[in-house]
Amino acid sequence: MPREPIPLVREGGFLEAEKMFILSYEGNVSEKKYFEDFRQSEWFNDSGLIEVISLKRPTNKGSDPISVKKLLQEAKKEYRFKDTDEFWLIIDRDDWEEIHNHNFDKLVDDCKKEGNFFLAMSNPCFEIWLILHLKDLNEYNEEEKSRLITNKRISNSKNYIDTVLSDIQGRGYNKRPNPRIFLPLTKVAIGRAKELDVENQDYPKQLGTHIYKLITNE
Repeated sequence: MPREPIPLVREGGFLEAEKMFILSYEGNVSEKKYFEDFRQSEWFNDSGLIEVISLKRPTNKGSDPISVKKLLQEAKKEYRFKDTDEFWLIIDRDDWEEIHNHNFDKLVDDCKKEGNFFLAMSNPCFEIWLILHLKDLNEYNEEEKSRLITNKRISNSKNYIDTVLSDIQGRGYNKRPNPRIFLPLTKVAIGRAKELDVENQDYPKQLGTHIYKLITNE
C-alpha cells in the first residue's frame, strides 16, 4: 500500500521510499544542518529506497532527551509509517545525567519497548562526532580527554569542544558544520567512532559517539 502524504518529508524527497529514518534532535542547528547536508550528498543513497526526515522541534517544546523522544512518538502516531521505518533520537550526554538526573538506562529501555526507536548519543556532545572526522582522539593525552568530556562553558555561545574544533579546522566554528570539510571524511569518522565503542554500550559512557550507528545503520 502506498504511503499517505507525509508533510514532514522535504521537497524533492521520496514519499515512496522503502524505508524512512525519522530524526529528532536535541540541538536545533548543528545536527539538523549536518544531516540535511548528508542527505543531499554523494555519500548518501540517492535511489529513492531510503529517505531521511528531520523533525522540527516546536519553539515551545523542550530540548531535553525525553522531549526529543516525545517528538518522535507524536510523529509515529500522526503518520502512517512502516514497521521497517526507524526513529532516531540524536542527543548529547552533557550534564543531563549528573545535573538534571536523567536516567539514560531507562531511556534505552523505553526505546527498546517501542521496537523501532534508536539512540544516537554523543558524549559529551554532537561536536565530538565532527572532531572525529579530523582528529584521532587517541592522539590526545588523558588530561586533554578530560577537558573534552567535561566540556566547560567558555562563553555564552561556546563550550570547550567548540574551541577545539575551531583550532582543528583552522577557522571558527559557528555551529553550522561545513559539508566540504566533514562529509568527505565520513568513513574516517565512522572508523574512529567504532574504535571508541569497543564495549558496544547502549550509549557512550566515555568520550565517544553513536552517530556512526545511524550513518551505517548498524
